[in-house]
Amino acid sequence: MIEKSKGDAYDRTGSVFIIPQDQQLSFLDGMQQGMNTLPLYDNGNGKKYQGVVRTANYTPILELMRFFTPFGVSQFNYLKLKGKTWQDSVVYRQDITELASAISDQEVYVGTFIGNYDKNGHEVSLELTVHPGFDNKQGLKKLLPIFNTTNVMEMGGQEYGTMFDKEKGLEVTFELKEDASNVQLRYVTTGHGGWGNGDEFVPKTNSLFLNGTALFSYTPWRNDCGSYRLSNPASGNFSNGLSSSDLSRSNWCPGTVTYPIFIDIGDLKAGKHTVRVQIPQGESEGTSFSSWNVSGVLVYD
Repeated sequence: MIEKSKGDAYDRTGSVFIIPQDQQLSFLDGMQQGMNTLPLYDNGNGKKYQGVVRTANYTPILELMRFFTPFGVSQFNYLKLKGKTWQDSVVYRQDITELASAISDQEVYVGTFIGNYDKNGHEVSLELTVHPGFDNKQGLKKLLPIFNTTNVMEMGGQEYGTMFDKEKGLEVTFELKEDASNVQLRYVTTGHGGWGNGDEFVPKTNSLFLNGTALFSYTPWRNDCGSYRLSNPASGNFSNGLSSSDLSRSNWCPGTVTYPIFIDIGDLKAGKHTVRVQIPQGESEGTSFSSWNVSGVLVYD
């Protein structure tokens, strides 16, 4: 995917996704009829989170790629800084072979989201390419999307992923119709809240549980953001010599892809299972709040 700013100067969350059509309800119903027509998730904090978890009759959107726009590439290249020659666009590229069965031999709805407020926004050009494999005997993986908290319909009233302010966090019960082997959870996570105490800039441990037992725990963090300075012409500069785009963040950098991790689960029996994600989300300060965009897909044989 190629991205250019057409007027927005800021670093925004982006996502490329598929809208699964395998159940009675799909995300498309929410887009057409209002987000509150989708299943609502309740963690006890008084908010209702629309369409973020799998239910018996609904599949959440399947994320192909999480990306982040830089500060104003292309549109703001007129801003001059000694020793800097700005890129004219940003290219995002990711191998999604493990998700091939979601697009194989079928027509699908593919969407691209950028959380933008400014006039003219962004311009993107997206291409999916299929290349012959080296091992034709290898079968396609089976997929089960189970959660996605990125509010790609923010402008339609979809809530931000703030459900981690309670101990329950994000909890989803799903059903496997048959035994599954070599199961992995394809997990993408990024923390947000763009002020000093916001989760964007404060490392937070992500803890995942399966059927009440600890599955995996880690602290997602990116400290390579300064590598992409030439994609960020409109990044604010500080008196200490750093620029905003240089700062380390909770698993993302302006102008880059955030890649998934694959959490090994092993074999799962047919039936119902429960996954829970806990993150110690920071408290709000005034009108500023933290949130987490997490997506999870089971990949298995």
